[in-house]
Amino acid sequence: MGILERLGVRRIVNACGTLTVLGGNRVSPSVIEAMREVAESFVDMNELLIKSGEYVARLLNVPGALITSGAGAGLVLAVASAITGGDVEKMSRLPFTEGMRNEVVVQYPHTVGNPYVYFINIPGGKLKVVGSPGGVTEDDIKNAMSEKVAAVVHFQYEPQEGELPLSRVIEIAHDHGVPVIVDAAAELPPVTNLTRFIKMGADLVVFSGGKDIGAPNDTGLILVNNLKLLEACRLLGPFSYINVNGQVRVFIGRAMKISKEDIVAFVAALENYVKVNHEERLRVMNELADYIISELKSTLPKLQVRKRVNAPNERVRPVVVPKVEIELPRDRVRLYIELLKRGDPPIYLCECDGHLCISTHTLSKDETELVIERLRNIMNKYPPY
Repeated sequence: MGILERLGVRRIVNACGTLTVLGGNRVSPSVIEAMREVAESFVDMNELLIKSGEYVARLLNVPGALITSGAGAGLVLAVASAITGGDVEKMSRLPFTEGMRNEVVVQYPHTVGNPYVYFINIPGGKLKVVGSPGGVTEDDIKNAMSEKVAAVVHFQYEPQEGELPLSRVIEIAHDHGVPVIVDAAAELPPVTNLTRFIKMGADLVVFSGGKDIGAPNDTGLILVNNLKLLEACRLLGPFSYINVNGQVRVFIGRAMKISKEDIVAFVAALENYVKVNHEERLRVMNELADYIISELKSTLPKLQVRKRVNAPNERVRPVVVPKVEIELPRDRVRLYIELLKRGDPPIYLCECDGHLCISTHTLSKDETELVIERLRNIMNKYPPY
């Protein structure tokens, strides 16, 4: 009896994509082998964290990198590093930031429907929202700059209607000596995004490891231009013990511990990721989407079904992954989602702008056949219209 069976947990068919709540992505055998290799060994965790970051930086040809316990942890550490600037006495006071540069500028469009803005508050950042529903201007950013501003955080859903582009945000912030942090957690693919924002001049860029990279779900990555802030992130992290005013302290990142197995797994996954033919991956995903559409239409010719590749400003990420969108009345969308979850195995589909969506990101060919078959059966029993 397998571990999931012993726990009473069902395996699901994931037609939603690399969602954290569904376990992220599949982990390849080579990644599992890297975890197995280190699992029975002891290492100096600080050395592993430093050396793995240096290796990743060389692999991607960027100034610096740090592997974290997820993109959320990366964002918290990045904000904390900007607030404290590497001052260990300030680090020891987090999240109590009175008297520090603790304001974090975020554009209004990036706050709408975005639950991750809250992560800025965890290390004591004070959110400073600029702009309005009508948009954000250069003057909005410039006027927000003051001695209290620690950083600008840019949530990378660009281009969003009304936002000021990242390139201009970086210029304005740097003119005022303020670092820019980019949350690009789910912005892969395309693979070029791995280094795009660093090349644009962002100081710290955060990615998820458990999404397209294919590392364990609880891994993430900070890429940096600003090496001072990289060192601050590491000191704030899980393996620091530092004497502050005669007392040995750990800092806010202690609660964001990452295992030796996860660190090497991330490295192995990234090594695989940069070697993959990503154009071929997208070609296969597009063929899968076309096949699903053809099969559904052959059974239900009147079904309103089409391939959806998101516009860049849509929040269903990543935008380049093709999805199958089925236009249905809202009550049917919710009914089908619920009935598919009740099956054996459960199938998870998502709702996109009121329509039923099948993501090809995490589907195998065998699973695709099962999704088609179950959808046909449900639609025959409960007609779409």
